[in-house]
Amino acid sequence: MTRFYILFSLIMQSFLGIGQIIIGEEEPVKPTDSKETSDNKLKTDAREKSQTAIYMVTNWSSTNRSLTENGELYGDPLAERANETALNAWSFGLGLRNQIHKNVFWDGGIAYYKNGEKYRFEDVDTMFAYQTYYTYIAMPLRINASIGEKFKWNIGVGLVPQMFSRYRQEQQWETPTNSTGDETIKAKSGYASFALSSVFNFGLTIEFKNNWALMISPEAR
Repeated sequence: MTRFYILFSLIMQSFLGIGQIIIGEEEPVKPTDSKETSDNKLKTDAREKSQTAIYMVTNWSSTNRSLTENGELYGDPLAERANETALNAWSFGLGLRNQIHKNVFWDGGIAYYKNGEKYRFEDVDTMFAYQTYYTYIAMPLRINASIGEKFKWNIGVGLVPQMFSRYRQEQQWETPTNSTGDETIKAKSGYASFALSSVFNFGLTIEFKNNWALMISPEAR
């Protein structure tokens, strides 16, 4: 089974900085030469533009998958599963980003991914529907490139190791006698415990004052 994702990420970045508090009487200003002043300015600029960031991310994903019939002797036919459609779900995560070159940085972290599919059948007096969710604990790793100053365009590629966490299916039905019902099915066994995805993203980062930034980035996984 192959799955394709489109995720929209909303990231708030808090860049590491250094502050200093001085308590006491004012001291006379000591004369400094131009070289010392220039060095101090460079050090201040370096502190103001830290190379490391901690970020929080939330994303909305739409899952599209290719489902094929098992061709082995005891393989089951697709039946109504062929009529399943994409399911929208929210995911979130926490990460660390570090600049390794003027326009290149890497990021990694831990995330809670959710995806799935849904199905609905309706007739004159009957209805049956379900929404299936698959959840994973993931550790995305990416290399990114960016251009710009306050407004930065970003492009990145990477890998996402994922550990299967839970299967949940929400079912709803209605019978010809107008009675309704619902059920939740949960399982962990019977599924691959590990998955590895490739990831590609392209987005825009907007930097604000006080070392905060907002990034919106569509992503395919």
